[in-house]
Amino acid sequence: MTADVHAPVSSPPVSSQHRRSTRVERNPGAIAALGLGLLLLAFASTLDLPKVAQNFKGDEATYYSLTHSLAHDFDFTFERKDLARVWEEFSAGPEGIFLKRGKITRIRRSDHFPYVRRAKLDDPVRTRLYYAKSFIYPLVAAPFVWLFGTHGFLILHALLLSLDLFVAYTFIAARGSPPFAALSYAAVFLAASVVPVYFVWLTPELFNVSLVFYVLFLWCYKEVAADRPVATASFLIGARSDYLAAALAGVLTFSKPPHAIFMLPLVALAAHRRQWRRAVGMLAVWALVTGGLFAANAAITGEFNYQAGDRKTFYGREGFPFANDRETFESIGPVRERGSVMVADVLANRHTLTVLRHNVVYFLVGRFCGLVPYFFPGVLSALLFLAVRPRRLWQWLAGATIVTAVLVLLVMTPFTYSGGGGPVGNRYFISFYPLFLFLTPPLAGLLPATVALVGGSLFTAQILLNPIYSSLHPGEHTKSGPLHALPIELTLLNDLPMALNADRTRRPLAGTPPMLAYFPDDGAFSPEGDAFWLRGKSRADVILRAPVADVGGGRFVSKTITKLAIEVQNGGDPGRVGVSTGAESRTLTMTPAEIARFTLAVPEGVPYHRDENPTSYLYVVSFRTTAGFVPFLDAPPSSDSRFLGARVRLVPEYADAETTVWSPTSGKD
Repeated sequence: MTADVHAPVSSPPVSSQHRRSTRVERNPGAIAALGLGLLLLAFASTLDLPKVAQNFKGDEATYYSLTHSLAHDFDFTFERKDLARVWEEFSAGPEGIFLKRGKITRIRRSDHFPYVRRAKLDDPVRTRLYYAKSFIYPLVAAPFVWLFGTHGFLILHALLLSLDLFVAYTFIAARGSPPFAALSYAAVFLAASVVPVYFVWLTPELFNVSLVFYVLFLWCYKEVAADRPVATASFLIGARSDYLAAALAGVLTFSKPPHAIFMLPLVALAAHRRQWRRAVGMLAVWALVTGGLFAANAAITGEFNYQAGDRKTFYGREGFPFANDRETFESIGPVRERGSVMVADVLANRHTLTVLRHNVVYFLVGRFCGLVPYFFPGVLSALLFLAVRPRRLWQWLAGATIVTAVLVLLVMTPFTYSGGGGPVGNRYFISFYPLFLFLTPPLAGLLPATVALVGGSLFTAQILLNPIYSSLHPGEHTKSGPLHALPIELTLLNDLPMALNADRTRRPLAGTPPMLAYFPDDGAFSPEGDAFWLRGKSRADVILRAPVADVGGGRFVSKTITKLAIEVQNGGDPGRVGVSTGAESRTLTMTPAEIARFTLAVPEGVPYHRDENPTSYLYVVSFRTTAGFVPFLDAPPSSDSRFLGARVRLVPEYADAETTVWSPTSGKD
């Protein structure tokens, strides 16, 4: 094993007076965090994000509007003035805003114990609307927005990210790592991942990541501080830090309920040590904070679940409530309740294990949200943990929490586990990323930080150096470099960035009924009829979706593709054209305008079964061209100025996979 990683060694005692006198000089983490904070505060206070971005990303419209409502109106309701406020800064309006009607609660008599019951009734004020998201992040951000306007979001993020660096450094240094090695790895752990991209997102992702850092630090700092003579506040090595960690875990749970998982390692470690009072106390604190916040939501909106009930999403193409007399909550869009999980239909079916097998691979090395490309330093920390002894129980518990979180995401949300709307990286998993830091063993030198920086930067440097553009165009960074060689997460088909572009999604090709094509990169141009051109000197992936045929009587037949008949017409220059289905490949050396026809087998399709729709099957076909021509230059009077490689036509051969009796409830996607 490299000498840059070692177990802690004992150190001679250091007087408390000497520690106090040299604390600042020996704490480069505090200096680095302060420097980072000043830099980020300058950036946050001078960047006009609405002007630069123009549009909202993901769930930003909801959090932006709720935060401004709290900061300026001191209420939780969406009104006409909230709608007008958006147009003061954003030209496109609150695209994708989640709103819901509230309820009122009445206590009724009951003939059964406890002789009272809670009745939930419709709000008699039918025009009163609430935001269908957790209010905790907007509540924390509201004072900053009240003071600094929309800059306040980024100012809050600057403070959080700076404190994250300090916490990460303090923990790694307490493990016995030299200060410079600890600071280097802490900085790279944050900077060489996708985390900094969310600095410019007006959503809770960075807020949640930071809270997780603090929960874990409060919980396990005492475990490493006991090994070495470091200056430590008594609070951090006593039970009170565990109770504060449990309280912050309660805030996290209200922000996103899957964060309840973080209570598992806290309680398990205390129970293992028979610290029953501490374990019960942490559970009580967590339950009190979590329950109190959900109760507050019920008091405000009439429902404990902020995503349940009469909930809708609004876009400019359909209109927004209060925009005019025609656009109302009732007249626009269908109700989409998020109060339950479709266990019987989406989670438990004949394809569950097959989808899980694919998702494990996608989760680890997927092109758009894989663990390795977007959280590389964390992967390195996990490998170092497995390679270096001793490994402590609290670390095993942190590792088990990671595995549990992954399984919950992949099993409970198999077709949406990265977050909707074409996020950068895995938006749902990002808050679990800090767990990896606490697996890191003591570090002796700069080699681990160097490996993490080089490996992570290969995948994330492009998005980190231009985070606003990357956030608004979340698929661009995957179209070149190492990311383009990674597998496409087919089970996330409707959440991949290309889904935001109608010209690149669900394009019909040949077949009876026609198969659909999706174009995740720029290596192929959009179809013209049932054929498409490949870009010259490029590599292209095309996703094919086999059809679901309506055979009448509420019965649908899911088709699978067994073979592809492929026709390739080369462009105006001689070159090679390669085609691969994953099961078979063919490379052709072609003369100008030559036409080749051949058939390739395809592998077993990946089942896709989202939103209660019948299962369809997905395939990826890859192409490569080595030559190209521009018709405008080579064949006047053509007006086509594209750089073309070869024209491709694909004709599927189908087989019937399964027959489904289905009643449309959410519509085919």
